[in-house]
Amino acid sequence: MKTTRQIFAITALLLSSLATSHAAQFFDSGNLAVFQVGDGSAPLGSAGTAIFLDQYTTSGSFVNGLAIPSTGSSALVNSGSAASEGQLSLSADGQYLVFAGYNAAAGATKIASSLSSAVPRGIATVDAYGNYTLAATTDSFYSGNNMRGGTSDGNGNFWGAGAASGTVYMGTGTPAQISSVNSLVVQDIGGNLFYSTAKGTTGIYEISGTPTSGTATPTLVLANTAPSDFAFNPGMTIAYVANTSGGIQRYDLGGGGWTLSYTLDSGTGINGLAVNFSSPDPLIYATTASGKKLIEITDTGSGSLANTLATVDGSTKAFLGLEFTPQPVPEPSTCALIGLGLAGLWSFQRRKRKS
Repeated sequence: MKTTRQIFAITALLLSSLATSHAAQFFDSGNLAVFQVGDGSAPLGSAGTAIFLDQYTTSGSFVNGLAIPSTGSSALVNSGSAASEGQLSLSADGQYLVFAGYNAAAGATKIASSLSSAVPRGIATVDAYGNYTLAATTDSFYSGNNMRGGTSDGNGNFWGAGAASGTVYMGTGTPAQISSVNSLVVQDIGGNLFYSTAKGTTGIYEISGTPTSGTATPTLVLANTAPSDFAFNPGMTIAYVANTSGGIQRYDLGGGGWTLSYTLDSGTGINGLAVNFSSPDPLIYATTASGKKLIEITDTGSGSLANTLATVDGSTKAFLGLEFTPQPVPEPSTCALIGLGLAGLWSFQRRKRKS
């Protein structure tokens, strides 16, 4: 007969194995997540098109791809011909990839010009384990135009970006238009909202805080002629802006304001952007505006050259948004199971000792 100690050890091992299998990671920390539209079977067009989140290492090796549901009640698709859509962001806590689209099945015609009353716009999340959630929808905002991206604080609050409606709160409360400015990428950085716009006075704007109602007064942070994605270092002293007309522009804070220092790969239009600031020379990753390439640049100065990491044809598949993979966190159900199991075993062992 096995001793209580042996039973305790064996059961603990089984619980640990269950936790490992139940919470297997899909995305590895430090890799790249690329928003890909199209499955390669047909030319990209204006119809609703399937979405994939492709995982690459930072050296360009393909790891796997996650297909986002393109049928059913939680379906989310993008227009295959709208290069401004498919923007990716990380939630403020780093635990979720956040993106936006249309709550419709693949094949829905002229998806971007559809009315949101008929085709709701939605914001979705994916965690490190590959769990997909259609987190928020709206049947009133972004009607008849593009919804491009979204962000989250990680606590059930979401903000969308797009044409016609600008920056819209889509969280647990009543949806609200925070800023009407036509927006491309929105991010929650340090508890403030930042968005890019290529309309009017173009550039990167800041909305103080993370408002869930009312109308904000955005402040222009960086003037830029054709911005898409952007990244700030943790100290908010260095910024990179993806310019769809050409290059990745580096800005440095000093002398009371931001100064454009130089432009990297100026001959290439850039769309998605992710920057690793942990080393003295920032490591920049980007998707090209053509939708064909994933590139890397180590910023050692104005002459730094781009290296191609991966390619798609751009006609049946296209790379759009880009982010680092989300951080893994233990699933609550697994933690609870382990805790209850170990507590029960410990109680059993104590009763055995007393008897």
